[in-house]
Amino acid sequence: MDETKIVAIRVEMPDELRNQFKSVVAREGKNMRDVLLNFIKDYVAERESSQGKGVL
Repeated sequence: MDETKIVAIRVEMPDELRNQFKSVVAREGKNMRDVLLNFIKDYVAERESSQGKGVL
């Protein structure tokens, strides 16, 4: 059984940017949480793989 602890992150941004983001992901049939989680996973993976090559 996966015992991963779930935590929250608060991000402050302009209301208009949040509304635009919400609208775009909704048009794609997605939700903000999933899009942000995928972005963060990709960002971390990209940087972890480039660390081994000496590039940051």
